[in-house]
Amino acid sequence: MLGELFERVDHLRSEWKARLEVDVEGMVAGIRARLASRLRLTPLAVDEDLQDRRGRFGLGRVRTWAFESPELRKAVLAQVELRPVIEGLALVLAPRRDIDAPVFAADLMVLPTRLAANADVYGAPERTRGLLAPLAASFARVGGTAGPAWCARIGSGEGLHARPSPRLVDELFAGVTSAVGIYTDVLLSAPRGVDRAREQGEFFAAFHAHGPRTGPLGRLFGAAWAERFSRLLFE
Repeated sequence: MLGELFERVDHLRSEWKARLEVDVEGMVAGIRARLASRLRLTPLAVDEDLQDRRGRFGLGRVRTWAFESPELRKAVLAQVELRPVIEGLALVLAPRRDIDAPVFAADLMVLPTRLAANADVYGAPERTRGLLAPLAASFARVGGTAGPAWCARIGSGEGLHARPSPRLVDELFAGVTSAVGIYTDVLLSAPRGVDRAREQGEFFAAFHAHGPRTGPLGRLFGAAWAERFSRLLFE
């Protein structure tokens, strides 16, 4: 029994060490570079307190960048810093409503002893099914599972939804960036002349109800700020 205890302590120490070595700022820079290499991004105006918000008593920080492109109504990238409770990034790519493409959303969060990542496309089945299928094997290698029940109706059913060890951060980040790459390929070739306002409204309703307003960010930064942050990301 004592040997098992020591093994457990060593395992937790290893997980914690791997967690502390995760470079979230580098991942944010990598996502920005990936987007900028494929899309002609133009910065969008963001309220100052949404661009850079610090929590009560100086605890925690959220930085946010927003862009548009000829294909995107809005691209929002956020970096969350609340060590050691949570840190990570969130990304939403919302096409212009006349483009026949789903919404893309991803996040990669570092928790005390594990990672949490999601990357999927959201919309009608005829626009989501099969889009991320080429990445199924790599998603499975990091322990991919079904996504949250609350977004199952609008999700592809083929996205990345995983809660692996911090030691798998490189593989997990590669999965997220690969999903971004596939999505931008689809976005750049998507036809125009449609009206996807209703589908994007359904995406907003689902994520606004279950997103940052209901978690630690809302408690730390205040309900009013979390409401505005959620709308910036998802609306």
